[in-house]
Amino acid sequence: MKTKIISQKMLSAECWFIQVWGKEACKNCEYYHTNECGGKQILITGKNTRGINIPLPDAEDIRKSK
Repeated sequence: MKTKIISQKMLSAECWFIQVWGKEACKNCEYYHTNECGGKQILITGKNTRGINIPLPDAEDIRKSK
């Protein structure tokens, strides 16, 4: 099992799975290619509504780079 620590201030109201895991999350999503998909704009732009590139970086990686 993979784990990832994300800063909540980086998340938008869009699909959290795609924000955390990227497009890989869509492979097993029952809402992919449906009207209920919450990550359509992310799939088009590669960013969430906060303008942050997706997938979101792990908080540990951010701390290490500072």
